[in-house]
Amino acid sequence: MVNPRQAVRALVFASLLLVFSAASVSPAYGQFTLTVQSQPSPSAVDPNGTSTATLNLQPNGSSSPVSLTCAVTTSIPQPVSIPTCDVSPTSPITPPALPSLTITTTSSTSFGLYNIAVTGTSGSFSQTVNVSITVVNVTQDYTLSAQPTTATPNPVHAGATATTTVTITPIGSYSGHQVTLSCLSVSPVVAAAPICSFTPTNGTAPGPVQVTTGVLATATLTITTLGPTPTVGLRSPRIFYAFWLLLPGVALVGAFGTSFGITKRGSKLIGMFLLLALASALLLIPACGSSSKNTNNPSGQITPKNSYTFTLTGADENGAAPGNSQCTGTTCIGNPTVSLTVD
Repeated sequence: MVNPRQAVRALVFASLLLVFSAASVSPAYGQFTLTVQSQPSPSAVDPNGTSTATLNLQPNGSSSPVSLTCAVTTSIPQPVSIPTCDVSPTSPITPPALPSLTITTTSSTSFGLYNIAVTGTSGSFSQTVNVSITVVNVTQDYTLSAQPTTATPNPVHAGATATTTVTITPIGSYSGHQVTLSCLSVSPVVAAAPICSFTPTNGTAPGPVQVTTGVLATATLTITTLGPTPTVGLRSPRIFYAFWLLLPGVALVGAFGTSFGITKRGSKLIGMFLLLALASALLLIPACGSSSKNTNNPSGQITPKNSYTFTLTGADENGAAPGNSQCTGTTCIGNPTVSLTVD
């Protein structure tokens, strides 16, 4: 026999369990997910610099607007000045969205590690993500690169030229400097090796490249090989030789034609034949008059056929070398290289 009190108690318990289960799976008002899409770049800045990160705001059961705020904290004891932060676009933001976080330092910002907490709030729901940056005294420097790393056209004949583009990338607040580019070495070492020359995009050629803050500076590297350039032309003395060879025949026809019984009409035919021969000789003279003239190397040397590698370097007005160059004596590593084949 079923106890009515126990049946009622079981029914009430089942109803409450159903209610609580529904509440646990239904999304809270304004629920969303907030993550870091990309970490601050650069991760280390010098005083008076900025860094930017990207956030990822996605709906999770609701598309209600989300208010984003940020705060900067640090464990540095008594900092003179801490960075400021700003979220863009201005809150509230409706997900999905990829808002940006900008961290700005001042000239008096203390060196050290800073944590930036970004909090999103929608209704009673909130979520926080954290990123960090380091404020240091970033060394002002620059790096070199070449693109393409094989000069074009490739291969080339001796006497021809090839080009590529060299890029100077400033590091930190490196600005207002003049960098002189050069080929540190050419391998293999041969007589009449190809010659390097640089034409700056920002500057006066020939001369150094002007470097400004945050702007890539470029120059065109021209590699010149030594060798003959074929030229074709007329050699005037041969024209006179052709005339002198035909004149005796014309004279003989005129002086002795009658003595040998050659009629007047036959003499005209012989004369026409000689004139045709003269015209043919004149037409053949250009083909015989080709010559080779070395236009880019007065000494007459020719760059040997080989595959060459050019190691690039630079120096600013203070003698500073590129940051990606590590030299010990005459040996350097990390410098950009360019290749070219002479066939």
